[in-house]
Amino acid sequence: MTAPSRAVDAPIATLGLGDPGSGLARLFDALGRLPVATDQTQVAGQADSPYRTFLEALAVAVYTTDADGRITCFNQAAVDLWGRRPELGEEWCGSWHLFHLDGRPMAHAECPMAIALKENRPVRGSAAVAERPDGRRVAFEPYPTPLRDRDGTLVGAVNVLVDVTERLAAEEALRRTASALEVSNAVKDEFLGLVSHELRTPVTTIFGNAVVLRGRGKLGAAERDIVGDIREDSERLLRIVENLLQLTRLGSGATLETEPQVLDHLVERAVDTFGRRHPGRPIRVTRSFSSSVVDADATSIELVVDNLLGNADKYSRPGVPLEVVLTVKDGWSKIEVRDRGIGIADVDADDLFTPFYRADEARRTANGMGVGLAVCKRIVEAQGGSVWARSRRGGGAIVGFSLPLSDATEGGADLEDEIAV
Repeated sequence: MTAPSRAVDAPIATLGLGDPGSGLARLFDALGRLPVATDQTQVAGQADSPYRTFLEALAVAVYTTDADGRITCFNQAAVDLWGRRPELGEEWCGSWHLFHLDGRPMAHAECPMAIALKENRPVRGSAAVAERPDGRRVAFEPYPTPLRDRDGTLVGAVNVLVDVTERLAAEEALRRTASALEVSNAVKDEFLGLVSHELRTPVTTIFGNAVVLRGRGKLGAAERDIVGDIREDSERLLRIVENLLQLTRLGSGATLETEPQVLDHLVERAVDTFGRRHPGRPIRVTRSFSSSVVDADATSIELVVDNLLGNADKYSRPGVPLEVVLTVKDGWSKIEVRDRGIGIADVDADDLFTPFYRADEARRTANGMGVGLAVCKRIVEAQGGSVWARSRRGGGAIVGFSLPLSDATEGGADLEDEIAV
C-alpha cells in the first residue's frame, strides 16, 4: 500500500523569489503547488497528469525530490540537460557527475540541492557543471527551493536548472578578447613611444638647422624655397612626434603637473604661435570675461589649442577665418574653435577623439594620422576637463574643451574683447 501524496502550499514569500510579477516567481508559484509524492508514479508516471503536462511544457530543466532527496519527478528538458533519464527514487539529482566551474569535483555536501534540503532554505547565486554520460559538460545555474506543507514541514524541494554554457563561453571569449586588446594596446603604445623618442632628436635638429639656414642671406631663391620646405615639413613632423609622445605618456598612466594658469593668456599665446606659422589664415578670438584662471599644465593646453586650430585649418577653405571663442559659465571655462569647413557627420561625432580614427570625408579632404584630437581628449581629461565636437549651423564644425575654474579666478565683468590675429 502506498502513502498518499501531501499537497504543498508554497507561496511566493516562502520561496523567497521577490517580485511575484517576475517570470521565475510565477514559475515557482506553479511548481510550488505540485504534489510531492511518496508514491512516485502519482506524479511522474501518469501521462495524463496536469502536472506532467505543465512540466513538459517548460523549456528549462525542472525536477522535484522528496524530503530525503529522492527524485520524484522531472521533465524532458532535465533529461536533455543531464544526457540521461534517471530512475525515480535516485537521490539528489540526475547528473552523471558534478563539478565546480573551475573544474574541481563537487562533493555531495556542496551540491546546491543537498544544501537546500539540509538547511531548509533556497540556494541562490551558485553555478555548477554537469558531466553527461557522453562526456559533454554543461554549465548551469540551479535554483533549488524547499517545499513545505501547510504546517511548514519540509516535504521536498523543487529545482530549476538553467543552462548557461553558451553565456559563460561568450563571457570567456569576451575576457580573452579584452585581454588580447590590452596586450595589443600596450605593445602599440610602447612602439609609438619608442619611435617618437627616437625621432624627436633628429627632427628637432633638422628643424633647427633649417631655421638657421633660412636666416642666412646668401641663399638664392630656389635654395630658400628648399630650406623653407624642409623647415615646414620638419616642423609638422615635430608636432606629430610631440602628439604621439603625449598620447603614449597619458595612455600609460602618466600625470601632468598643473598649477594656476591664466587660460586666456595660454590661448592667445597658442593662437599667436599658430598665426605666425599660417599667415594666410585669419583667426578671430572672442572672449566674454576679463580673466579666467585654471589649474593646468601650460604646455599641454597650448598643444590642445594648436591641435584644434590645425584641425580646423586643415578642413577649411583658404582665407576663411577661424573663430576661437572663450566663455565662462557655472565654474567652468570653455574654449571652442569654430570653422566653416567640411563639418562633422553625426555618425562620426563620438569617434573623432579615438586614436587614429578618421572620418571618410576627412580622409578624402586632407592627409592626417587621426592623432591630434585623441591627444586633446587625453590632455584635457587628465586635467579634469571634457571635450566635444559637433556640426555648426550653416556649415562647418565646432570642436572645444572645458576646464574647471581655479579658486584663483577673478570674477570679471561681462565684456566683449575681440582680437584680430
